[in-house]
Amino acid sequence: MKKHLYILSFASLLNGTAQSEFDYKEFTKTMCSPEFHGRGYVNAGDSIAAQYIAAVFSKIGIKPIQSSYFQAFSFNVNTFPNEVSFKVNDEALQPGIDFISMPQSSGTWKNRSCTEIVYTPIYISGKDFIENYRYYLVKGKKNKILVIKNDTQSKDSSLNLHFLIEDYAKKHNVIEVVEDKFTWSVRQNAFDNLYLQIQKSALQNVASTDLFSIHIDQKFQNSHTSNNVIGIIPSKRKSKGTIMISAHYDHLGRFGNKTLFPGANDNASGVAMMLYLGQKFKTKPLRKKDIVLVAFAGEEIGLLGSKHLSEQPLFPLEKVHFQLNLDIMGSGEKGITAVNGTLFKKQFRQLSKLNKRIKSVPNVKSRGRAANSDHHFFTEKGVPGFFIYTRGYNQNYHDVNDTFENLSFNSFEKLSVLFDLFLRRL
Repeated sequence: MKKHLYILSFASLLNGTAQSEFDYKEFTKTMCSPEFHGRGYVNAGDSIAAQYIAAVFSKIGIKPIQSSYFQAFSFNVNTFPNEVSFKVNDEALQPGIDFISMPQSSGTWKNRSCTEIVYTPIYISGKDFIENYRYYLVKGKKNKILVIKNDTQSKDSSLNLHFLIEDYAKKHNVIEVVEDKFTWSVRQNAFDNLYLQIQKSALQNVASTDLFSIHIDQKFQNSHTSNNVIGIIPSKRKSKGTIMISAHYDHLGRFGNKTLFPGANDNASGVAMMLYLGQKFKTKPLRKKDIVLVAFAGEEIGLLGSKHLSEQPLFPLEKVHFQLNLDIMGSGEKGITAVNGTLFKKQFRQLSKLNKRIKSVPNVKSRGRAANSDHHFFTEKGVPGFFIYTRGYNQNYHDVNDTFENLSFNSFEKLSVLFDLFLRRL
């Protein structure tokens, strides 16, 4: 019965049985459900989410900007749709918890035993790694799996070594042993080799004589199609411009058929905030500015949806007075950060003053220009705007623990008031 929950949600939205007031918590919970497959590129998770958001637009009364809510675009993506397993002496490790394929890994390595795994843990730090790197190249281990430990104490050093290991993995099978939590992503390319990460704790008692069995099902999709979902709330009078409110709805999907990345904070919560504000502006539209709501696809794979809309806009970008791009709206105990805050100082002062007056969050911090979300390509084309995210105790990011249950929604409603006031004063 659970697999039909999202269908029931669609039906309730379209036949009028749903509550007239937009329930942001219920929306976020639905977007994180297994039936949406992590809103990624396995089992049409992104398409299911797009249809759901369009149904919510319709229910709220937000019209499509053209004949359809959808703007399609295509891209390549590497996926892991079916079985993924890693066994040590027939003891199965947990995918997403104990091990994970890096997003550009191949899946050609199946059911191999320890004879193909060079279990020689290398404690590496800078020059030592480069020497070992050359050593294994000379020894010609490219048809085996090399286990490399990346457990340096410095995070910066560990990241630098990770990039070296990633470069090595382009031509060799690699298992990178780490101690930090997994932070997964998706990629548009695939290596010809297996590239895994595994937690150091999972290999704590492993010896070179132990038996390994690895099975990774991988599928590279050419020209996967996703859709931006776009709606408009017309101004009361003749429009003199546009305010754009945006949030990306896609997430990482699944790693195999049993491991889900729900993407609650990143970014079901941001889409929920966008829709919550949409309902406010539908109830009380702006006098002389249209509100355009955009739920972007393809953010997690390189800001592709926002890039597409910036290059093929469905409304004049020169008339966009401001873009408010929302991500990670599920906490706020420590405040919010506005990317582009140092770029658009007047608007940042307005936002900060409003927050001090109504006390939505403890503080509002500013950052400079950054290509880290769907504001970027519009900023580059001269559209002023902020990318705003909350700061709080929830540190689950791009991992299996970014669940609805781990969201506090500490500042959600107060922030909606802040954003509403801010946008009405622009």
